[in-house]
Amino acid sequence: MRHLFLLSTLLLLSACGTGQYGSSYRAYIDPQLSPDLVALQEDQDVNVLRTEDLDNDVRRYRENNFVVVGESAFNGAIEGIGFAKNQAEEVGATHVVISAEYTNTRSYTAYDHQDFYRTAYVNRVRVVDGKRIHYSQAVTVRDSVTIPYRASYEEFDQWAVFLVKSNRIHKLGLILRDLFPDERTQLGRNSGASIDLVLGNSPAFIADVVSGDALVAINGEKVNNASHAHSLIDNLSIGGETIVLSLIKNGEAKDITFNFNN
Repeated sequence: MRHLFLLSTLLLLSACGTGQYGSSYRAYIDPQLSPDLVALQEDQDVNVLRTEDLDNDVRRYRENNFVVVGESAFNGAIEGIGFAKNQAEEVGATHVVISAEYTNTRSYTAYDHQDFYRTAYVNRVRVVDGKRIHYSQAVTVRDSVTIPYRASYEEFDQWAVFLVKSNRIHKLGLILRDLFPDERTQLGRNSGASIDLVLGNSPAFIADVVSGDALVAINGEKVNNASHAHSLIDNLSIGGETIVLSLIKNGEAKDITFNFNN
């Protein structure tokens, strides 16, 4: 019981307000200032998911058009999900994915203060009929002692990813990023964009475009980088138009054709 009490006290001292979820928070986007994002409303409860596979579960959210607005990462005694929810409310996130991994057990010297009571006899003197009478009186004395002992608590690497739903419509369902240096070396080219994510049930998803494919041209126009590719896609008309994406898939060039009917 003593160990549990001390651990609870330690948590209360180290985690106030939003705790370390707040002190370690790194913001990427403010959902309350973005018209494309659906921020948390005052009467809305935060959805918290505990996971043992953080990357996979965050990807599942992103495939459903959620956007990561910020992340927290720290090491210490386990903090309750209430602190993660409080941080989500602070930043306007509707969903939080949290994970923890044991790293260490720390020992420290703690002190237990205990009181002991004993009976002592005190010599008294009083005067009766002009005569001094000596007598002993019993009194209760309290002694306090401090007892040192060894205690311990477990530390964990802890992560939280804060997300909100996006109402942006992606015409083909592609989320792109620039090619990493090793990808440019592997592909033997500097231009193009890597397909970071394919939204579920989107035209690209149904056409079997997958994460990791490289997009090199759209309707024959060379793609310079991710920003250029997003711009080309945004300018596409999908009313009765045929769109051809030129990809490098598993090291091989492949064209994917989309036929949109009026």
